[in-house]
Amino acid sequence: MQEALTRLHALIDYAPQGPFEADLAQLAERTAALLEAERVSFMLRDIGPGGAAALRVAAVGGSSSIDRRHTAVAQVEGIANEVLASGRCILVQDIRSSPYRALARREELGVSFMACPLTIAGAPAGVMNVSAPRGRPCFTPDDLVWAETAALVVARHIERLRLTQVLDARFVQLALAQEVGGNCAALTRLTAHEPERVAKLLAKTFYRELHRCGFSPNQIIHAAGEIISELTASLNRHRQRLARKS
Repeated sequence: MQEALTRLHALIDYAPQGPFEADLAQLAERTAALLEAERVSFMLRDIGPGGAAALRVAAVGGSSSIDRRHTAVAQVEGIANEVLASGRCILVQDIRSSPYRALARREELGVSFMACPLTIAGAPAGVMNVSAPRGRPCFTPDDLVWAETAALVVARHIERLRLTQVLDARFVQLALAQEVGGNCAALTRLTAHEPERVAKLLAKTFYRELHRCGFSPNQIIHAAGEIISELTASLNRHRQRLARKS
């Protein structure tokens, strides 16, 4: 019990050290250590095809040799979406005798797994998946209590990390101040549950501020083109990194 409390404190006391994704990876590692699991992943809300809400793998931790991000839990979206919709945790002690037995051959799950919502601003904003218990055949109800606790801690970290990253830029501060003023609760809900709306706000603020500063429409279009070029280059580099890893 004392060792588990020590690992819990290590998760609670985590201090941000770098970019958002790097911090999430560290949180996933500490969560895997706390829960004594081979694999832990965080899936966060994103925009899927056609603009529909979707989940994406944001971080993976644990000692498993299975691909750390590219394939990790990509095939458990159905379970994660169920947890996201219900806001309730799932514990499966033996997948072979559960409603999810059709997924029993997928290595990402293993025989036993847990899934918990990551709740931010009163609503699930993602899902924590935990699989492959270390040194025991399956997860137990006691493990689920620890997992629920870990999910609460991780959600608070994600909330803080997002707000810190967002508010580090004065340009972003301006856009959000115009939208929500000083309402901290509204700001938290916005960044946690409506990232696409934040992106639109930034685009509109970008245009308004350049126009206010006297830039012509053609100059603004040129600046937007430069941004698109940078985004394209960054996405290409990201794809190349994934290709090398796979």
